[in-house]
Amino acid sequence: MNASIFAQLVVLGMIWGASFMFQRITVPVIGAGMTGAGRMIFAALTLFGVLLLLRKPLQWRARWRDYLPIGIIVMGLPLTCFAVAARSLPAGYLAVLNATVPLFAVLIGWARGTRPSTSKLVGVVVGVLGVATLAKFGQLAMTWQTVLGFAAALFASFLYAIGAIMAKKRYGDADPLVVTAGNLIGGSIPLIPLAAATAPAVLPSEGVIAALVALGILCTGVAYALYFRILRAAGVERTVTVTFLVPVFALIWAALFLREPITWAAIAGCALVLFAVALIFERVPGFARTPAPLPVKEELCEE
Repeated sequence: MNASIFAQLVVLGMIWGASFMFQRITVPVIGAGMTGAGRMIFAALTLFGVLLLLRKPLQWRARWRDYLPIGIIVMGLPLTCFAVAARSLPAGYLAVLNATVPLFAVLIGWARGTRPSTSKLVGVVVGVLGVATLAKFGQLAMTWQTVLGFAAALFASFLYAIGAIMAKKRYGDADPLVVTAGNLIGGSIPLIPLAAATAPAVLPSEGVIAALVALGILCTGVAYALYFRILRAAGVERTVTVTFLVPVFALIWAALFLREPITWAAIAGCALVLFAVALIFERVPGFARTPAPLPVKEELCEE
């Protein structure tokens, strides 16, 4: 991995890590519905603008039947669920729970008949221990609000995993940037009435509006554009390592700007979940799958 790709991955981790901090700013003031819908709408407009600059067609007529359901499952519902979770959970917790997406992907694949490797099975167990550590030993009391927050964040991660399977099946080799823009637009449409119904009666402060705009344009629209840039240059295996960076930066930003304490339980839970992700990606020595040797072709020797 060259220095340029590494620097872009760090920037992407910083941006996505900040998204959980921004939600902690917007949700208490304008609510979860407005936060999720506003984020989607700003992000959709951003990526639509990117497509116009790149002169790439959205292919709405051909794909709207895919954009609407997948956009809701992959984007609309998960982002709204995380906004609901942001009512009661610190930003660092949200980022750690977001990192459980690969765990759900393994479990869903297993349910569909694909037996996971030993490394991935161990990763699922370690990931569950990491979430349990956050819930049991964190600084939060287990009230119904915090339980709802955990449930909403985990359900959002589950939807991300489901959506990835649906997108792979329906989109095939389609341009990922076009597909993401279409999903954002498709997922935004049903959220517009929610945004109108939950809009605050009083105009929020400039700081809250700025956080919502940053959440949509920077942390979703620009972040996805950067993600696909890295994906094209570095490939899938290197790009997914951003998963390890997001919770770390989320904890740092929340501590610096929101004064959220970094507890030992948060560090331990984060470490366990990140170790689980490494196991699922088969990047841990001793657990990584050994590639099968290539067949040796027998050479015919003339006597």
